[in-house]
Amino acid sequence: MAEDAINFIEANKTHFDKTAAQYDEYPHALERARRTAMKIREAYNFKEDITTVLEYACGTGLVSRELAPYTKRIVGVDISQGMVDQFNTRVRNQGILPEEMQAFRAELRGEAGELGDEKFDVIIPGGVLLVIDLAKNTGEDAHVGHEHHQLIPDQFHHIVPHRGGLGEPDMRKAFESAGLDSFGFSDNLVAKDDVRLFLAKGRKPQI
Repeated sequence: MAEDAINFIEANKTHFDKTAAQYDEYPHALERARRTAMKIREAYNFKEDITTVLEYACGTGLVSRELAPYTKRIVGVDISQGMVDQFNTRVRNQGILPEEMQAFRAELRGEAGELGDEKFDVIIPGGVLLVIDLAKNTGEDAHVGHEHHQLIPDQFHHIVPHRGGLGEPDMRKAFESAGLDSFGFSDNLVAKDDVRLFLAKGRKPQI
């Protein structure tokens, strides 16, 4: 792995371990998660007794908790142990069983044996390009929600590699390079704080 990538990973671990306990209190965090989950449900036909979900870079599980009533199982993955602990604490406090919803600290690389080789119907990557390759081996559908060409403030440059934001051409190229087809892109999601978000989706070809 390139040195720059390793530096970003370590910086992310440190940053989110420190901010995990306060993360849900950030302005508009819950509202943004609700709107994101709503768009994801519009893009995929969730069935509560069938659908399994992997949320990569899950954080404290804000989006996962919004999707939980519509799924059979959700697995969250994050490189921050602090975020994973917050995720699992909230799940436990709600009386949800671990086999229905649980997070793990891991750095997924799309290698055999990860997460017990479990397959998922839907992959929701929070850390966009860190997880695109995962869809080759792990799930059927990948959905990406991200800020649309949003310039990143200087104080976050040490944890964000794509400081000028990402758009449709970037996501199409990433999805196609990962072997996904049925690409779709929507940028009509506006968060409460006027940050414009997009949803990109693709499907793993049937073999």
